[in-house]
Amino acid sequence: MPGPPFRPVGPARRPELLQALRTGPFDLALRTAIRASGLSLEGIQRRLDRRGVQVSVSSLSYWQRGRSRPERPDSLAAVRVLEEVLGLHRDELVVLLGPRRPRGRWVEHVPGSLDYASTFGDPAVEGVLADLDPRTNARLETLHTRVDVHIGARREERRVDIVQVVRALAAGVDRLILLTQAKPEMSAGADLGLSDLVGCRLGRRRVDRERGLAAAELLLDLVLGPGQCTVVEYSYAYPSKQVATHYQRMVRFPGKNLVLRALFDPADLPAGCTALWRPQHDAPPSSDEQLRVSPVGHACAVFPDVTPGIYGLSWEWNEDLAPVPPRAG
Repeated sequence: MPGPPFRPVGPARRPELLQALRTGPFDLALRTAIRASGLSLEGIQRRLDRRGVQVSVSSLSYWQRGRSRPERPDSLAAVRVLEEVLGLHRDELVVLLGPRRPRGRWVEHVPGSLDYASTFGDPAVEGVLADLDPRTNARLETLHTRVDVHIGARREERRVDIVQVVRALAAGVDRLILLTQAKPEMSAGADLGLSDLVGCRLGRRRVDRERGLAAAELLLDLVLGPGQCTVVEYSYAYPSKQVATHYQRMVRFPGKNLVLRALFDPADLPAGCTALWRPQHDAPPSSDEQLRVSPVGHACAVFPDVTPGIYGLSWEWNEDLAPVPPRAG
């Protein structure tokens, strides 16, 4: 037999809460229930944690603002505990979620494509993309991508330069979405470390500092029709003193001709460099290839047929050779 409903633990329900729980939508009902409870998001998170449920403050914030919603089984289970924390009856929030939203005919249309969570290993990716159309990149086919990873004299990653040739699969294609890292000081109005844009300009930007994620629209200079192509170029840099040992590029859709190049300082070459691929974030490498590092410091991997997954370069440093010390002043 089903258990008894949860008893409200807060004050008598106000009309706005009753209305929101009756008609939804989910984000409005959750936001109203949180306000009625008098609890902060941090306080709710602590109460969930004491009940063995792990939900980040950013996820709670996204849910109540409608930027994402719980859909996976563990998230739905968390909502049931959240009902208890907020003093609601069983399933009062869950019923407002309805069936799981389709991920768009374009994602389903591309055979073998991966969702963002499988590729990046963090469900919060969908949150940072919540009000950007997740189908955007599925409307484009990537014909060629070249990535140049510049490694400095102190073994740090200095800059990454990217050139992409894309072809539209539908009418009215005018943008693509880029996911990247977010630094703690980064704001949604910042350039996200992007520079030297060619064939495109920055559109809307979203930042999740807690998860270290950022998303940006690159608005194409040309609106493409089916079969039309364009070239976009951009660079990004995140100043760091950490020694770099790898680079990864996440690919969600099948494509063609991916070129990854690591450009090392000729005065400090790595002991070895390897090209890697794995089908998703939590899988071991399915293939690896030892690369030759040229005397001028270039190591290059070419993938002529690109299947979705994680592509990367990994290198090892000679431990007996210290990197060039920083200059005084």
